[in-house]
Amino acid sequence: MNLEAKEFSRQYWADLCRVVAIFGVIVIHACAPTFNQYGKIPEQDWLSANLLDSLARCSVPLFVMLSGALLLKQGSKQITVPQVAKRICKVLIPLVFWNTAYLIYISHFSGESVKWLSMLSQAPMYHLWFVYMIIGIYLLLPILQAIFQAISDRRDLQIYLLTIWVIVTCWPIYQPLPLISLIKQSSLLGYGGYFVLGGIIAISNRRKTATTLWVATYLVSVTITFVLTYCFSQRANTSVETAYEYFSFNVTTSSIAAFVLFYKVEGSVRLASILQWIGDRCFLIFFMHVLILERVNNRIMELDLWLPKFGSILLISLITFCICILLSACLRLIPKSRIILG
Repeated sequence: MNLEAKEFSRQYWADLCRVVAIFGVIVIHACAPTFNQYGKIPEQDWLSANLLDSLARCSVPLFVMLSGALLLKQGSKQITVPQVAKRICKVLIPLVFWNTAYLIYISHFSGESVKWLSMLSQAPMYHLWFVYMIIGIYLLLPILQAIFQAISDRRDLQIYLLTIWVIVTCWPIYQPLPLISLIKQSSLLGYGGYFVLGGIIAISNRRKTATTLWVATYLVSVTITFVLTYCFSQRANTSVETAYEYFSFNVTTSSIAAFVLFYKVEGSVRLASILQWIGDRCFLIFFMHVLILERVNNRIMELDLWLPKFGSILLISLITFCICILLSACLRLIPKSRIILG
């Protein structure tokens, strides 16, 4: 494979992963109104939301691993503080804009005065926590890069790091232990583990591993997520999201399997330009999609379409996704919009 082919393959799988992940995030949020009504709606409707959410739950880890795969390179120069500051500014400016927009939006519908300083302590809208987390990863980028460089050619250290990450980060989801909780609070693990893992997968020879193995891993993990969520919710008689946690064993394995599957995709020239065009707007789509989703969801509910809940959630997600793509294309026509809006 020549250099151009390698670059095309790298760009294609990354764009595909990014586009599917942002759609998955929209699906997760579209499922929430139905999922949160356990015991108040027909069980079949709730199970449909649970299934779709279980399938899409890997979306957030996919974004983090993709960032690691693209930013962490073997033999690359150590990232400097000015470079870190530049990356943070690219995220921070849109975050301030959208925090402001959502605070005004919430104030308008609640009738309360805008609490401007609240954005310093918490995200004004539920999905914006992700951006705060990304800023945290960027702050640790020089350290995470050093960890990656140290283990990139050491298989034993890769296994060691993965084992420690699973024990410290994933284990407490189902079996909290005081000692592990104390270690977790003082560690660089967490989403940084996903970030480094993305870099490791990108340099490993995963394209030669059996696709069926990773498909099976993903499907089994999704099934476990679905079944555990149903069992926990049934026992508590309310919606329980423990198995949805991004560090649960089941979500972790489904995320890794999905990421490897994307990495194994060879690419299609016909779809490449479309995926690249949409992928370039995914950050903006992420910021705005909640506003659009609420409107689309309300409108679909008013129409009272005869659709099973599984179909209606997918329809709401798809319409929201398409509207966001169109709006992002229009907003990008505004000068400097990429800097301000994302």
